[in-house]
Amino acid sequence: MGKEEFCILTRQLRADIMALSRRFLRNEAEAEDNVQDTLLRLWTVREQLDEVRSVQALTYAICRNLCVSKLRKRKVIPMELNEEIKLISTHDSQWALEEKENALWLEDSISELPSSQMQILRMSQQDGLENSEIAQILGINETTVRTALCKARKRLLEKLMKRNQDIL
Repeated sequence: MGKEEFCILTRQLRADIMALSRRFLRNEAEAEDNVQDTLLRLWTVREQLDEVRSVQALTYAICRNLCVSKLRKRKVIPMELNEEIKLISTHDSQWALEEKENALWLEDSISELPSSQMQILRMSQQDGLENSEIAQILGINETTVRTALCKARKRLLEKLMKRNQDIL
């Protein structure tokens, strides 16, 4: 693949890999860096791109892998609390304290999930993506997405049940 063909290809893919990077990294500057790293990796294999069945899938895989590597280096993966979890009222301080504790517990429990399950859960619940969309973005099949979601939800439910038993 020549330089001009590569430039055309990257212009077409740039917005998609930027959106994917934003979803994973939750930081505009890091997402932009990740896009540049992805395109650099793609540039290094440009001679073999004509042999690749789906350049888009390869690009998504490179982008996803770079994001996961960056998240692992952080060791702390920030997760925004959903609006439903945020405190609704501060009138009852005991209730507010319990709600805050529950939200933190949920946030910690989700962050303890394996990174692939956590990201798929976030893409499904927080971003509202369908399983087919998640599968396409991550370059995996839809059955794998459903399985990961099921395992993540089951693990969270087990933790919740154990927590409730400990409280009682």
